[in-house]
Amino acid sequence: MKRSSSPADPVVITRLVVVGYILAISLPPLGFGFGIVLTFARSVRSKHGPWIVLASIVGGVIWAVLISGGALTASNQSY
Repeated sequence: MKRSSSPADPVVITRLVVVGYILAISLPPLGFGFGIVLTFARSVRSKHGPWIVLASIVGGVIWAVLISGGALTASNQSY
């Protein structure tokens, strides 16, 4: 079976880029993978791929600071 490497529809690429940015901030490991795919896949290559990778790294650092700083822990310990 021969796979086609024809470029994807611009609307599809735009949607993938939007999903990539959302994942980069909300779920950085998935956004990182998505950015790698958008950077190197022949059929969906996008100039936004490296920016999505960078956004996922920044998002991961922000999440790490929030979690290590105790921002997600409850201040009220009484049940």
